Amino acid sequence: LSSQGSAPQLLSSCRPLENTPIEMSQIEGSAAKPSLFSRVGSSILNTARSNLRPGTGLYSLGFGVAAGVAISGLVYVGRTVSVMLFDHEYYKLQSRKRYFEKQLIFTREQEETQAAHYLASMAAEYDPAATRMPFKSLDAKYRF
Repeated sequence: LSSQGSAPQLLSSCRPLENTPIEMSQIEGSAAKPSLFSRVGSSILNTARSNLRPGTGLYSLGFGVAAGVAISGLVYVGRTVSVMLFDHEYYKLQSRKRYFEKQLIFTREQEETQAAHYLASMAAEYDPAATRMPFKSLDAKYRF
Protein backbone atom coordinates (compact mmCIF):
# COMPACT_ATOMS: atom_id res chain seq x y z
CA LEU A 1 0.00 0.00 0.00
CA SER A 2 2.86 2.33 0.59
CA SER A 3 3.92 2.01 -3.03
CA GLN A 4 0.45 3.06 -4.19
CA GLY A 5 0.58 6.13 -2.04
CA SER A 6 3.90 7.26 -3.48
CA ALA A 7 2.87 6.93 -7.12
CA PRO A 8 0.53 9.91 -7.14
CA GLN A 9 3.21 11.87 -5.41
CA LEU A 10 5.73 11.13 -8.21
CA LEU A 11 3.26 11.97 -10.93
CA SER A 12 2.41 15.25 -9.40
CA SER A 13 6.09 16.23 -9.18
CA CYS A 14 6.64 15.74 -12.98
CA ARG A 15 5.93 18.78 -15.08
CA PRO A 16 5.93 18.94 -18.85
CA LEU A 17 8.97 20.45 -20.55
CA GLU A 18 8.58 24.00 -21.62
CA ASN A 19 9.03 24.60 -25.35
CA THR A 20 11.18 27.67 -25.34
CA PRO A 21 13.11 28.60 -28.50
CA ILE A 22 16.46 28.35 -26.77
CA GLU A 23 15.86 24.82 -25.58
CA MET A 24 14.61 23.62 -29.01
CA SER A 25 17.59 25.09 -30.82
CA GLN A 26 19.88 23.35 -28.40
CA ILE A 27 18.14 20.02 -28.99
CA GLU A 28 17.85 20.23 -32.78
CA GLY A 29 21.04 22.15 -33.49
CA SER A 30 21.25 25.31 -35.50
CA ALA A 31 21.17 25.26 -39.30
CA ALA A 32 24.83 25.04 -40.28
CA LYS A 33 26.36 26.32 -43.50
CA PRO A 34 26.66 23.46 -46.06
CA SER A 35 30.14 22.02 -46.44
CA LEU A 36 32.24 22.45 -49.56
CA PHE A 37 31.62 18.87 -50.69
CA SER A 38 27.87 19.18 -50.37
CA ARG A 39 27.88 22.49 -52.30
CA VAL A 40 30.03 21.03 -55.10
CA GLY A 41 27.93 17.87 -55.18
CA SER A 42 24.69 19.81 -55.40
CA SER A 43 26.07 22.03 -58.20
CA ILE A 44 27.13 18.94 -60.17
CA LEU A 45 23.73 17.37 -59.57
CA ASN A 46 21.90 20.51 -60.71
CA THR A 47 24.07 20.74 -63.84
CA ALA A 48 23.41 17.08 -64.64
CA ARG A 49 19.65 17.54 -64.12
CA SER A 50 19.53 20.50 -66.47
CA ASN A 51 21.59 18.70 -69.17
CA LEU A 52 19.96 15.29 -68.97
CA ARG A 53 16.58 16.30 -70.32
CA PRO A 54 15.35 15.20 -73.75
CA GLY A 55 16.58 17.53 -76.44
CA THR A 56 19.95 18.41 -74.89
CA GLY A 57 23.26 17.30 -76.36
CA LEU A 58 24.40 15.28 -73.36
CA TYR A 59 21.09 13.42 -73.28
CA SER A 60 21.40 12.59 -76.99
CA LEU A 61 24.97 11.34 -76.53
CA GLY A 62 23.95 9.16 -73.61
CA PHE A 63 21.00 7.78 -75.52
CA GLY A 64 23.27 7.01 -78.50
CA VAL A 65 25.82 5.26 -76.31
CA ALA A 66 23.12 3.15 -74.65
CA ALA A 67 21.61 2.24 -78.03
CA GLY A 68 25.06 1.35 -79.40
CA VAL A 69 25.81 -0.92 -76.46
CA ALA A 70 22.44 -2.63 -76.84
CA ILE A 71 22.84 -3.14 -80.60
CA SER A 72 26.42 -4.44 -80.27
CA GLY A 73 25.19 -6.87 -77.60
CA LEU A 74 22.51 -8.13 -79.96
CA VAL A 75 25.07 -8.53 -82.75
CA TYR A 76 27.37 -10.47 -80.40
CA VAL A 77 24.56 -12.79 -79.36
CA GLY A 78 23.49 -13.27 -82.99
CA ARG A 79 27.01 -14.16 -84.13
CA THR A 80 27.44 -16.56 -81.23
CA VAL A 81 24.19 -18.33 -82.11
CA SER A 82 25.21 -18.39 -85.77
CA VAL A 83 28.56 -19.98 -84.98
CA MET A 84 27.02 -22.47 -82.57
CA LEU A 85 24.24 -23.62 -84.86
CA PHE A 86 25.20 -22.93 -88.47
CA ASP A 87 29.01 -22.93 -88.70
CA HIS A 88 30.21 -25.97 -90.63
CA GLU A 89 33.56 -24.45 -91.57
CA TYR A 90 35.16 -26.20 -88.60
CA TYR A 91 34.29 -29.62 -89.99
CA LYS A 92 35.66 -28.70 -93.41
CA LEU A 93 38.94 -27.54 -91.92
CA GLN A 94 39.28 -30.67 -89.81
CA SER A 95 38.68 -32.84 -92.87
CA ARG A 96 41.30 -30.93 -94.85
CA LYS A 97 43.80 -31.29 -91.98
CA ARG A 98 43.22 -35.05 -91.84
CA TYR A 99 43.67 -35.33 -95.60
CA PHE A 100 46.89 -33.27 -95.40
CA GLU A 101 48.23 -35.53 -92.64
CA LYS A 102 47.51 -38.61 -94.75
CA GLN A 103 49.33 -37.03 -97.69
CA LEU A 104 52.25 -36.12 -95.46
CA ILE A 105 52.56 -39.66 -94.11
CA PHE A 106 52.39 -41.07 -97.65
CA THR A 107 55.14 -38.70 -98.87
CA ARG A 108 57.37 -39.56 -95.91
CA GLU A 109 56.94 -43.26 -96.64
CA GLN A 110 57.84 -42.59 -100.29
CA GLU A 111 60.96 -40.68 -99.24
CA GLU A 112 62.01 -43.51 -96.91
CA THR A 113 61.52 -46.04 -99.70
CA GLN A 114 63.53 -43.90 -102.14
CA ALA A 115 66.31 -43.47 -99.58
CA ALA A 116 66.40 -47.25 -99.02
CA HIS A 117 66.55 -47.87 -102.80
CA TYR A 118 69.35 -45.34 -103.11
CA LEU A 119 71.34 -47.06 -100.35
CA ALA A 120 70.71 -50.46 -101.96
CA SER A 121 71.94 -49.21 -105.32
CA MET A 122 75.01 -47.71 -103.68
CA ALA A 123 75.69 -51.00 -101.88
CA ALA A 124 75.33 -52.90 -105.16
CA GLU A 125 77.97 -50.69 -106.72
CA TYR A 126 80.23 -50.91 -103.68
CA ASP A 127 83.65 -52.21 -104.57
CA PRO A 128 85.76 -52.76 -101.49
CA ALA A 129 88.90 -53.08 -103.56
CA ALA A 130 88.45 -49.51 -104.75
CA THR A 131 88.77 -48.25 -101.19
CA ARG A 132 92.23 -49.75 -100.57
CA MET A 133 95.37 -47.78 -100.99
CA PRO A 134 97.38 -48.62 -104.09
CA PHE A 135 99.62 -51.65 -103.60
CA LYS A 136 98.28 -52.25 -100.06
CA SER A 137 95.97 -54.92 -98.69
CA LEU A 138 92.25 -54.17 -98.00
CA ASP A 139 91.48 -53.06 -94.47
CA ALA A 140 88.99 -55.29 -92.56
CA LYS A 141 86.61 -52.43 -91.75
CA TYR A 142 85.79 -51.99 -95.47
CA ARG A 143 84.58 -55.59 -95.92
CA PHE A 144 80.94 -56.65 -95.65
